[in-house]
Amino acid sequence: MLRIGKLTDYALLILGQMAREASLVSATAIADALQLGAPTVSKILKMLSEAGLVSSVRGAEGGYHLSRDAAQITVAEVITAMEGGVAMTECCENSNLCMIDPLCAMKENWLKINKNVHNMLAGISIIDMMEVRA
Repeated sequence: MLRIGKLTDYALLILGQMAREASLVSATAIADALQLGAPTVSKILKMLSEAGLVSSVRGAEGGYHLSRDAAQITVAEVITAMEGGVAMTECCENSNLCMIDPLCAMKENWLKINKNVHNMLAGISIIDMMEVRA
C-alpha cells in the first residue's frame, strides 16, 4: 500500500487550520483545535517553516502564519517538506540505490508514473483539500 506518513497527514490538517484562521496563530491553539499534541504540532511547524510554507513571528504576541495564500500551497510541496518528495519507488527517489538499477526494465515507467503522481499532487492546493465534495 502506498501511504503518506502520519506527520504529513497532520501537516495538511495544520495548514488547513491555519488557512481557516487566516491570521497569526500559536502552535498551542492549532494543537487544541485539531486535538493533536503540542510537541507534534511544533515539530511539524518547524519543518513547514524550514520549507518556507509557514512563517513564524516571535514574541508574546507571536505565532505562525502561512507564507503565501493557501490556494498557492500544494500537496506536493507539503509532501516534499515532510518526506523529501514524492517517490513511488527507490529509483524514483535516488538512482543507484538498487543493485539491479542498470538492468531494470521498469525503471523508466516508474519514473513516468512518479512524474504523473507528482504533477497531480502539485495541482491540488490546501484550499482544494479543505473542500467537501460529494
